[in-house]
Amino acid sequence: MATIRKFPFKKAKVLLPLKLGKYFSKNGYKDINEMDWYDEIIVNENLKITFLPAVHWSKRSLTDTNKSLWGNFLIEYNKKRILFACDTGIGEIYKKLGEIYGPIDLTLINIGAYNFYPIMPYKDKSVYHTNPEEALSIGRDLNSKKVIGMHWGTFVLSLEPIMEPPIRFKENAEKFGYNKEDTIIFKIGEISKLKDIVE
Repeated sequence: MATIRKFPFKKAKVLLPLKLGKYFSKNGYKDINEMDWYDEIIVNENLKITFLPAVHWSKRSLTDTNKSLWGNFLIEYNKKRILFACDTGIGEIYKKLGEIYGPIDLTLINIGAYNFYPIMPYKDKSVYHTNPEEALSIGRDLNSKKVIGMHWGTFVLSLEPIMEPPIRFKENAEKFGYNKEDTIIFKIGEISKLKDIVE
């Protein structure tokens, strides 16, 4: 909420899942667009956003568990398709999404916060976060040309060593049909132009 309150550009177009607009409207935002799964918004002639399902739960208070949607954003920009997997576990949905929307030029997907053992029954496995190999599997299901591993090394949410996710992500790339250079890990704080990543 602090980020939403302090963000200075209150005229920005806000795209978000159903039932979450109230957090923005009460903080002065004007162009709020709640989206159901598969809804599309055409921002301009070069940019279209589609909200797609993910495998996760939602919660913004103690009383609203799974009362709003969670999802991924498919960004179609200048004829390139970029899937931003906001936060997800692995699921059959990605094969279907790959059939409908693939090939994807670039997928950004979570590769950290997957080991909650012994709190959860299985080591190295979370229902709601992909481990590095599962992230690569989703990239393959989406027929994604390149994959950026994200959601690791920022907050201590789970019990795997903090630098393990990017190492495993790169080491396992070829097992899932990727060249190592097509599985991308940014240094913390690194930026790059989209045209330098996707051709």
